[in-house]
Amino acid sequence: MKKTLVIVFLLITSIRSHAAVLHFFSNPQVPQPLFHVTLEYKDFVYEADTRAGGRRLHINQVAKKGHYQILIPDSLVDEAALFSQLGMPFDYKFIWGNDKTYCSELVGIALGIEPKPMSFAGTHYLEYYPEWIHRNDPGLSPDDIYQFGVTHGQLLPQHP
Repeated sequence: MKKTLVIVFLLITSIRSHAAVLHFFSNPQVPQPLFHVTLEYKDFVYEADTRAGGRRLHINQVAKKGHYQILIPDSLVDEAALFSQLGMPFDYKFIWGNDKTYCSELVGIALGIEPKPMSFAGTHYLEYYPEWIHRNDPGLSPDDIYQFGVTHGQLLPQHP
């Protein structure tokens, strides 16, 4: 019995050590379905928080899992690129490649996803920044990260 438990533990540990998780959050107060994305990688959650900027939290410090989760291989994560985003202030204007970061930029850079022209049409941001309707500068949204995750990973079952 002990030998079986040890084998099961080793299997679970080996599976867990080779998978990162993308967490996607929604907010019923905004029109876009995906509002925020974080990256769980090697026992830490990486995100760009509006108050703290690019940060890393131990998984035990994070109470809430994403509304949607996608399992991706650890091999897709570029640690140096990920760590380059830590400590940066939050970028409220969502400008790619400056000295600030936002959630999709942090995760996109960590995964090597190329930015593409962004549209803010249909988002709540236009209420505050109506001039953004014509923005086409490079960037990524949580939806873009979700599409990458679905292509390269496995959508996990939702929990109530």
